[in-house]
Amino acid sequence: MRLPRFADLKGVVEDTLKASIMAQFLCSLAFGLMGSFMPLFINRDLGESLVNATYWTGVSNLAWYGGLAFTAPVWGWVCDKVGTKKVLIFVLIGNIATYAGMAFSQNVTQLVLLRIIQSLFGGLSTILFVVVGIVASAADLKKYLGYQIAASTISSIISPGLGGAIAAIIGYRWTIFSQAIVFASIFPLILVMKTARPEGRERESFGLRDVRLLLPTAAALFCAYAGLNFITPIVPFFLSSLGVASGDLLTWTTITTIANGVAYAVATPILTRLSSGRKIIAWQVVTAVLIEAAAFAFSPVIFIVMRVAIGVVQAGLPQNLLGGKAGRTGQGMGLMNTARYLGMAFGMYVAPLILQSGAPPIYMYSVIAASALFSAGVTFFFVKPEV
Repeated sequence: MRLPRFADLKGVVEDTLKASIMAQFLCSLAFGLMGSFMPLFINRDLGESLVNATYWTGVSNLAWYGGLAFTAPVWGWVCDKVGTKKVLIFVLIGNIATYAGMAFSQNVTQLVLLRIIQSLFGGLSTILFVVVGIVASAADLKKYLGYQIAASTISSIISPGLGGAIAAIIGYRWTIFSQAIVFASIFPLILVMKTARPEGRERESFGLRDVRLLLPTAAALFCAYAGLNFITPIVPFFLSSLGVASGDLLTWTTITTIANGVAYAVATPILTRLSSGRKIIAWQVVTAVLIEAAAFAFSPVIFIVMRVAIGVVQAGLPQNLLGGKAGRTGQGMGLMNTARYLGMAFGMYVAPLILQSGAPPIYMYSVIAASALFSAGVTFFFVKPEV
């Protein structure tokens, strides 16, 4: 992916945007190092059976997403009232402390409790979006939000493999502790950031009327993120149904995940431009069609090709929904990130739930495709371009 050009930016704006993109990368890296291996930590280090470990991992993830969704608008509001840099430092310290505590937890109750507490400090990604909203011009906001999302996507591709390699050497506990170390490495980047609003740019107001205007956009964003994340937990199941042997599932799942992530990240700069304005509706419809078509994949290779295609067409959706007036205030960005986190949780919960019920996979794909079409309909009828 080509990095953004900052030739048109000067001084603190340039330094702050560079630092915020790198901080977003490190934030996602820290979050993802143990994401795939938490059941194994609970099983091997805390003494729970693998079945119970899987259950408690699900409980902690649900609590984590719930905490993120609940606190996103709160942190956005605090950024507007107190100052973004102060909030960044406070939230960063909270993440460092809670991850260090999780590394030394002695039972699953302690771990889940610390995971819940950590979710209350999980607004770091949201606050970095707020930083971009403050320093980037309105014309460039969607572009730089796109780079933030691409940095997060690339990091999420790297982190599981890196976390597995680290865990193989130093164990699960110290891998969790290394997450705290990665968070600590963000401190120098925060010191570089100058989060005061650039001279000559007035502070955007945000009131109850703006909340009402943004609710349709939030609904569209919720559905978009449901479509972005639904397939993640069911990739091994679907590959298995296509004839992949159990011993090869890890390899094929890894290939599928990396291919989708790379396609999404590489396509982000181009699709951000191509999905601007009312053109986003066409891409939402195309997304729905491709999601439904993926149900008819008849081989692992075709499934990966469909996964890549879905990743490409979705690459311009989030930032074009996030990058309106909502992106220029902490409260607005917080509200939109609540929709983003709830959409993630919905997609990753509903897809396995439908499959567990015994319904055929095409039913699950149809539900998510309908969600994408609903997003297109909401955007067409209710989302105003200026919002």
